[in-house]
Amino acid sequence: SVESVCGGGAFAARTINEDAVSKKIDIVTRALNRYSQVNMPAPVALANLGGAEIAALVGAMLEASDRSIAVLVDGFIATAAALVAVSMSPTVCNVLFFTSNSAEKGQVAAIEQIQATASENNIPVPVSPVLSMNLRMGEGTAALLSVPILQSAAAIMQNMATIQ
Repeated sequence: SVESVCGGGAFAARTINEDAVSKKIDIVTRALNRYSQVNMPAPVALANLGGAEIAALVGAMLEASDRSIAVLVDGFIATAAALVAVSMSPTVCNVLFFTSNSAEKGQVAAIEQIQATASENNIPVPVSPVLSMNLRMGEGTAALLSVPILQSAAAIMQNMATIQ
């Protein structure tokens, strides 16, 4: 349900404004009712329900996947874009690295769907977010903080001797 995935947003104060969340739920519900179709293709859903920023992120993720370039997915909007991109091309899962847990409830559902899509298509499942710091800044901060962690993990995997 819409209520289970809508929250206060990235810039919400520590105390959630329930009136604002109710208004958000109403807007999302009306949009879904207006454009809902059973099994709506991802590009149609994006055109009807997404914004320009999500469309740009989806395009960037699809291109990054084609070029085998890692994508650091930071926050709920980027996760929503990743879900659309994976719906269009499951191989996008190969390049996704989730950087932070969002305070938005919908992120968990989106990541679970992305992971399920990867599993169904025999693609390595993207792991859960690297960080959980309740940043709520909306500026890609967790992506920047994740870079040295991911670089260290890659170095360990590449350079660590194995016991035989």
